[in-house]
Amino acid sequence: MTGTGGTVEEKTRQATGGRLAALDGLRGLAAVVVLLHHALYTNPDFPGAPGGGRAPAGSPMWWISYTPLKLFTAGVESVIVFFVLSGLVVTLPVIRKRGFDWVSYFPRRAVRLLVPVMASVLLAAVWVMAIPQKSTQPDGTWLSNSSTPDFGWKYIVQAWDLLGGDGQINNPLWSLRWELIFSLALPIFAVLALAVRKWWIGGLAAACALTYLGAYAGSGELQYLPAFFVGAVIAVRLDAVRNVAARINTHWYRHPLWAGLTIGSLLLLIAPWLVGPSIGLMPELDAVLKGMVPLAAAGLVVAALGWNPLRATLETRPVQFSGTISFSLYLVHVPILIFSTYLFAGQPWYVALIFGIPVAVVVAVGFTWLIEKRSHGWAKAAGVWASARYSTWFGRDDVAEREPERERTGELHGERRDSVADARR
Repeated sequence: MTGTGGTVEEKTRQATGGRLAALDGLRGLAAVVVLLHHALYTNPDFPGAPGGGRAPAGSPMWWISYTPLKLFTAGVESVIVFFVLSGLVVTLPVIRKRGFDWVSYFPRRAVRLLVPVMASVLLAAVWVMAIPQKSTQPDGTWLSNSSTPDFGWKYIVQAWDLLGGDGQINNPLWSLRWELIFSLALPIFAVLALAVRKWWIGGLAAACALTYLGAYAGSGELQYLPAFFVGAVIAVRLDAVRNVAARINTHWYRHPLWAGLTIGSLLLLIAPWLVGPSIGLMPELDAVLKGMVPLAAAGLVVAALGWNPLRATLETRPVQFSGTISFSLYLVHVPILIFSTYLFAGQPWYVALIFGIPVAVVVAVGFTWLIEKRSHGWAKAAGVWASARYSTWFGRDDVAEREPERERTGELHGERRDSVADARR
């Protein structure tokens, strides 16, 4: 992936000794999972889909949903992985650089997030207008809820409003709201993460408790924002994580230990699904298990950083490519899947996916090159401009001079692919 002043991966390796490139791969795999998640949502029988999809025990849908195979379609859980990754990579430059330039950060971050979002909304409008979206599925299904039969320009404006609008024409924008809120509140997250540096276990426990409360009470703020805090805690403890990993890797039991952490984290990530369809009758247990999802995501991040075979896998070219297009893929895929479903109306539901999934990947590649890469340059320019204005007002000529140095330390790596999510989702 190329970026202003060199590749993001090169910047990352300069700052971290190559240890964070694996997180690009992890983000890429999470984006692919979100794509598959929404692809199966077009089938109203998919368990977990809006409208109450049901799958008889032993059916293909049952195997996909209530066994470890769920990992391939765990879209909501993958968004939490996005959030933890964002919390880590966006917080890291703040705590590692004395005199962090906040005046540059806010406009740079806003441009970095909003330019791709606004472009994705315009692209989504094209897909919506390309074919009438009058769902033949019952009301309440994901396809019916996500279709826009009465499209008008107001939907574009509402989708651009991440804080209070409506992402009707581009469903994944719901998660960008939390990304933006976290970005605006980054000073608070960074201070809280530093405050629990020595009591990090308590910090993680508090985050899980808040996530549980949010899942049980239906509060989005409590359910999703703690995941960013978990990432921020990893950021302030990153050196300790590396030191522990290095010691573990000198022992014979390193592979069983890391494999146990990875497998355990993956299973914890989808734990509510492994309980089976009856989890719907146990809301307290469901909320408890959802409260553990940020911890599971943190386990995957630590394993990606510390386990050499896993890190090597995540740094392979195909996986890194998925990381390169992950943010763009997240932003563009849903309108394409919906368009494909209507284009192949009357055909078996999977026919649309055979067409739509490759198209989404191709469009994501183009979007990365045409929009996302350029948004980095525009974001940098906005930050430099803000720093120059700040130095003029307050006599701080050194502020603008720090911008190229901060870019070399890899700060833009944290802004390169914000999720999905970020899954986000």
